[in-house]
Amino acid sequence: MTEPNGLPAARSGRPLRVGVVDEPELVVRGVHAMLSPYADRVRLAGPDGDPAGQVVGLDVVLCDPFPVPPAARSSHDGGLDRIVTLAPARVLVFSWHTHPVGVRQALGAGAHGYLGKTATGPELLAALEAVVRGERPTPDLPVQRAAVGFPGLSTRESEVLALICEGLSNQEVADRLFVSVNSVKTYIRQVYGKTGVTRRTQAVAWAHRHGWLG
Repeated sequence: MTEPNGLPAARSGRPLRVGVVDEPELVVRGVHAMLSPYADRVRLAGPDGDPAGQVVGLDVVLCDPFPVPPAARSSHDGGLDRIVTLAPARVLVFSWHTHPVGVRQALGAGAHGYLGKTATGPELLAALEAVVRGERPTPDLPVQRAAVGFPGLSTRESEVLALICEGLSNQEVADRLFVSVNSVKTYIRQVYGKTGVTRRTQAVAWAHRHGWLG
């Protein structure tokens, strides 16, 4: 439902309290600008209020578990698992990466919704309010593509490659997927064989060329 000016219809009750976690100041200020027209419905912690990394007392936490380049990550970053564990709030992933495999991995890790950074202010507001209502907003993804993941790879191989793209070690991939390290190594060899690469960095580059960046 929308208002006459095309904005999402107002919600009742107090404004949502939203925090942006582990993002550069430029991103925080961008989110602040996007949400500033809706001050009666959402209140952003930082840049003019509490520190952006503060999660206590928030209704929704915005985060990007796939930062690029890795050097851009803040020193206290511990990834989506840490945020989901620590935040007594709903977690909405807000990322440039909208490949179906990455979306599934984030939701499987406990995120309550997923939104691409190409979203407009009204779309961001709608997603924030949706996760608070218990809904699970996600990008509009082709069903067939979401089912198969990367072209030519099995679902499990796609999952392993997606986690490699996140920068996880073999042990971390094994822990995430509840398989042995040897199984992970086998899947990686299969990925290498099917994609024609011989190194981890080449596999990541292949993933980027085949939709990892959305």
